[in-house]
Amino acid sequence: MSLSSTDHLLTPQPALQQAIATVYEVFSGYPAPQTMLNVCTGCCMAPALEREMRLRPLRRLMAQHFYAYNEGAKVREQPTPEIQYLIPRLLELMTQGQHLHHSTELYLQRLGNCEATSFSSKERAAIDAYALAFFAEGLLQSPWERHGRFMGEEAFGILLMFHIGGIDIRPLLTLWLSCDDPMSTLHYTYVSYWRFYPCAKVSNAFASERAGFCELIKQWMLDPSNRQQFAQRLLALEPDAISGLGHPSDTCCAKDMVASALYFACL
Repeated sequence: MSLSSTDHLLTPQPALQQAIATVYEVFSGYPAPQTMLNVCTGCCMAPALEREMRLRPLRRLMAQHFYAYNEGAKVREQPTPEIQYLIPRLLELMTQGQHLHHSTELYLQRLGNCEATSFSSKERAAIDAYALAFFAEGLLQSPWERHGRFMGEEAFGILLMFHIGGIDIRPLLTLWLSCDDPMSTLHYTYVSYWRFYPCAKVSNAFASERAGFCELIKQWMLDPSNRQQFAQRLLALEPDAISGLGHPSDTCCAKDMVASALYFACL
């Protein structure tokens, strides 16, 4: 069987592989739910799929199970043991680039709706390590890559996904600031142009009611030291790297995007 030319983009690097393995290990003590899951089976999720999510071995659950489960009507407050059982497989499927909701930002919504104190420090650390490894890999791929770690989503959308999942994104922003790879700088260019400037606020429908997220991103983007650091990296971009921003659907040229990001970074 031949491999797709893009398969390597989703092959997790050692740090992400270890993060997934750790999540499985840390959450391995939770049994499959014995009663119906927190999801509507009247019109949202097929009863057969719901039963399979409880009766199949965890690693045999597929994207179609989680897609229906995540989109289905539910009680907002999650039964935490249910999520603690399912979260390893959900994160593993996310690493495979599977579609788990109609919107990437909402992939981890159920996790974020769990009572935060229900997770042990070890469990939180495992999820945080996964988020950091996931984000680190995505920063090293083109922001235009539709088949890579960010699944076609821009960096702010991925950060919002983790934030909605109740994950502290400050370590991810620190990582981004410390990463001097040209692709990481192009991610900054992309979100600057399309998702932040000229209004100096995050442009994402799912962020409209996430004031904490929007304020954190605003502070990070407008921080003088951060802007100076990215300005220096923008100036150091090679022409070949800048061309990586090009895309047939662009309404502007790549150089204009970089120039715009540089202008705002230098204000």
